[in-house]
Amino acid sequence: MKNLFLGLIALLTIASCTGGSKNSTTASECSYNKDSMVVVMRFERKIKPEKVSFFKQSFDACKAEVLAKEPGCLDYSLFQSYHDSTMFCLTEAWATKGDHNAHMLLEHTKKHIAESKGISDTTFKSTTNYVYWICPGANPKQ
Repeated sequence: MKNLFLGLIALLTIASCTGGSKNSTTASECSYNKDSMVVVMRFERKIKPEKVSFFKQSFDACKAEVLAKEPGCLDYSLFQSYHDSTMFCLTEAWATKGDHNAHMLLEHTKKHIAESKGISDTTFKSTTNYVYWICPGANPKQ
């Protein structure tokens, strides 16, 4: 529930940055160092049908470690499509780029990446993956 709540906050933050508000700060106006900004990522993956269960187990094991050991993680979620059980959406939010960089060097992350090699449907190419950098100055507290 905590991750869902934090994920919703992250998405609302993104919406307020990109929604065209008259008072919003553009990327060129942000005076913060990019490495100190919140990082929000979304990736789609299509998994080979015979590897779906394995992929979910590997992700869940990694997620348990992430949530237990990485305080900079704001959201780490995997969603499976209702219409296509081989289609997944992974969302991540990190307090800083440094937190994400550290995550990529940890053993549980390396293990999940290694386990996930070769299980994707190579014919699928996502057109909706993204990375957002959230400027703290763009969302001042009211």
